[in-house]
Amino acid sequence: MDNNFIKYKVQPKDSLNSIAFRVNMNELELKEFHNKHCEKMDKLWFGNLQGVKFILIPISYISKTEQERQLQKKLPSIVDIISFHSSEYTVTENIEQFNQDQLQLNYKIRLDVEEKKGQIIVKTQQTDFRKNNIVPDDKVTSFALACMEKISPISFILSEGKISALANHKSLVQKFKDKESELKDFFIGDVANSYIDLFSENISNEDYFLRQMQCTLVYKILFPDINWFHKKAEWKEKFAIYYNSFPLEFNFKSEYFYENPEYIETVLTGKISENCSFQELIKGSRIRDENDVNKLKANIHLHYFTNKITRQLSEIKLEINIWYKDKLFHKHKLHLKAQS
Repeated sequence: MDNNFIKYKVQPKDSLNSIAFRVNMNELELKEFHNKHCEKMDKLWFGNLQGVKFILIPISYISKTEQERQLQKKLPSIVDIISFHSSEYTVTENIEQFNQDQLQLNYKIRLDVEEKKGQIIVKTQQTDFRKNNIVPDDKVTSFALACMEKISPISFILSEGKISALANHKSLVQKFKDKESELKDFFIGDVANSYIDLFSENISNEDYFLRQMQCTLVYKILFPDINWFHKKAEWKEKFAIYYNSFPLEFNFKSEYFYENPEYIETVLTGKISENCSFQELIKGSRIRDENDVNKLKANIHLHYFTNKITRQLSEIKLEINIWYKDKLFHKHKLHLKAQS
């Protein structure tokens, strides 16, 4: 015999609603519970109990609302930000674009998160960069990697999980100035000097450099708004979906899947809600009196996998698709996985 319920004898003044109230259920929940556990001929079809002799009542009942509340407790919240990340993630990016060769990028991101004077600060450093499975030797990539290496690790202040500020901008700028002559001695020529000067100018502008970091896809998804894990209604969010372009507004909705015994999967799907032409996206700025009627279509699929016990971030999968004139123009996949 099932020990999860008892067989209750219906009394003359009983109704389905009155019995449900006494056991902290609603009428529909009690009817569904009874029908699930009883024989086929003893099912309840109406709230009226006329002719019904017994009802099966759960001994310990947890409502769907309470079950959902208990499951949501296993999702990351603002108190988990300090322990939300693993110390290292491997990153794979696959970029496909119309009339261009497919590009694959592989690298690692190392993180060191700490709390200082009430602020959560994360140090980030990218290492082991590969381009199509080889160490890149083209000039532009070499300049970029060398410059970023000189200012790494970069420290950010997190607010509700998101990057909100640079932790020590003056120190970062000075660090690069101290290494600038060393870079120019190594990379000889006008092109190299121009790139290094531009990099120095860009990082010296604190607001500009912060926006660049906030819009970088890998940082945007690695440091998400912690409230994303508790959204029930649709909301708007800006994403920079194309390299060196401006953020565009998307309508997002979320779903949560608890079936896996170890992880909760949080799925965010976004559809572009802001008008943008193809030329504006490529140029990276708005065009006055733009008359292109063929607006871009774009969507975002973002999957987070968080541990049910520790609520730590284990894995992220992102896919961005951009269409122009109903043809797929750009696809960007990004996969991050925590290293044990």
